Amino acid sequence: MFGWIHMSLLILVTRKYSRETWLKILEIAKFDEGTEAEISHYYKDEDTMRIVNAMATVIKIPVEEVWEAYGGFLIQFTMETGWDELLRAMASDLEGFLDSLDSLHYFIDHVVYRTKLKGPSFRCETLKDGTLVLHYYSKRSGLYPIVKGVVREVARRIYDTEVVMKVQERKQEHLDTYITEHVVFHITTVKNGSSSSVTKSLTSKSSNSELSLSTNRGYELTLADFMTAFPHHICFDRNLVIQHMGSNLARTIPHIRCTETILSEIVDLIHPELPLSFESLIAFKNSLFVFRIKSFLPDGENDSSAVIELKGSVVHLEDTDYMLYLCSLSVTTVRELVVNSLFLSDMQQHDGTRDLIMLNQSRMSQVELNKKLEETTKSLKRLALDLEVETQRTDELLCELMPASVAESLRQGKQIDAKEFEETTCLFTDIVTFTQICSMCSPYDVVNLLNDMYLRFDNLVTLSEIYKLETIGDAFVVVAGAPMAVPNHAERVLNCAIGMLMESRNVKNPITKKSIGIRIGINSGSCVAGVVGVKMPRYCLFGDTVNVANKMEAHGVPMKIHVSDATRISALKTNPSFEFTARGNVEIKGKGLMYTYFLVKNDRKSVWELTGKARPVDSSIDGYSELHDGFEEFHESINGLHTQKSIDEEENQHKSRKNKSTLCNII
Repeated sequence: MFGWIHMSLLILVTRKYSRETWLKILEIAKFDEGTEAEISHYYKDEDTMRIVNAMATVIKIPVEEVWEAYGGFLIQFTMETGWDELLRAMASDLEGFLDSLDSLHYFIDHVVYRTKLKGPSFRCETLKDGTLVLHYYSKRSGLYPIVKGVVREVARRIYDTEVVMKVQERKQEHLDTYITEHVVFHITTVKNGSSSSVTKSLTSKSSNSELSLSTNRGYELTLADFMTAFPHHICFDRNLVIQHMGSNLARTIPHIRCTETILSEIVDLIHPELPLSFESLIAFKNSLFVFRIKSFLPDGENDSSAVIELKGSVVHLEDTDYMLYLCSLSVTTVRELVVNSLFLSDMQQHDGTRDLIMLNQSRMSQVELNKKLEETTKSLKRLALDLEVETQRTDELLCELMPASVAESLRQGKQIDAKEFEETTCLFTDIVTFTQICSMCSPYDVVNLLNDMYLRFDNLVTLSEIYKLETIGDAFVVVAGAPMAVPNHAERVLNCAIGMLMESRNVKNPITKKSIGIRIGINSGSCVAGVVGVKMPRYCLFGDTVNVANKMEAHGVPMKIHVSDATRISALKTNPSFEFTARGNVEIKGKGLMYTYFLVKNDRKSVWELTGKARPVDSSIDGYSELHDGFEEFHESINGLHTQKSIDEEENQHKSRKNKSTLCNII
């Protein structure tokens, strides 16, 4: 179906219900938002039915009521979008309007949008009591409730009349190679009880006064003059035998023999889709008829582009068995004239098709422009969505490089000045014997090792609400108190350090297949933070506090959390439950002797709380025994790694000495 239908369905739902309701309908109908209502797009009937069925499900009314409500809204929407004057100018009464629906469908489908769609057909009859009988024909079954909504809304809005429509008959009819649904409606007016009201008639034909004509034998029109006056006409009898035709048609189809050639031999009935018979033409005499002239090229030749169509109406000559088809060339563009070897001069001077062709040239360019504009708009929407996704990715990447507040200032083009933070805590950690591990395994194993460790540490950083400063090789650096000052900066970092020590046990050495070992060093104090670089900006920390934290890690002990006295004092201020053991004086390069400590535990929180994981079965309540368990085994594995390295080095030296001895013997 035409995209106009989908657009009007969208507006109907959003006006009467809400945008959220329409999104639910799209979800059930399996439509992506933005693709469901393209006006110039032709949708399959199955697509439209999916939307209508989804509407019935969400709104909780039968499908027939959905179609009927849509029929009423379709007229309202059509009149709001610029077709108001055309609809009001179609006819003076409801019967004339219904008789004109066929030609309106043809005009919209074939001239305005050029979609070549197969719309429904309508035939109206007037009963003696002034009521109407409407015959509705359509290849699409089940859409007849739309007609009820359309007719009632037209009667109310255009003719100020309330009508009642009842289905008298509904059946399936076989026509040639397809089946059509035939529904018969009985239309009556709603009589108002007020004595002052006047019930409007549905038809004005009964009130027409008869036109009396005096015939003067001196002014009879000869057949030759009639053929010249109506250059595009065909007269045929009940058996469809052509009696005569207009002069222009005679030139277009020169091989016709009047009183011998049958109409069905030279033309096909294109619209409405009916069997070509005298009876069907009389039944639909108020409809627009479109005939296509058959091609008479020799066998083997085919010219599908040259198709001449005739458009007009039929007149049944009363008291005779003759019918007159008055028509004109069905041409709407200059291109069609050229393809069919036709000219404007082939049409009568007063034929409105002349004006239509010339006006259509400018209209077609406007339609093409609108089509390109619609495609550009859709492309821009897609680009905007892609840009939004890429912007979000860029923001996420920027937030990985620096704090969110600093990243937002950079996005807005603001100047980021360096800032001093009086109280911060910095943590350094790295993998023990990482250089040896790299030399004894593949780069792929090294990358997997680091990726596993970093993912675990990143989760701990988020859980502890601190900031990851950077990662260089196996080194992992975090800070608390910058860029956001917090009073419990040391407590947060120590909690994170306990979690890191525990999580490192789940990261396996690719050589020994045992848990890796890490060293952790922590120091507290003041520092300066700021953004360094323009092309590749980085958020960096500077100051003695950072340097000492690095030294604490370098002079630390594997699988121990080495902290300075400044960190211990700062942590105990906010959480006296931390437990430390003194390491004693340690020679720190550039600082001399420093009295340092090892962090043992946090009595307020278990290891399971600090890692954000459930306590395993058969584990201790606080998890600290598991945290410090296996310290000696780890050192044995380290020694074993050193021993293996020494054996490899000795073997390499032996091979070198042997090669040198062989070389001397050769000399």
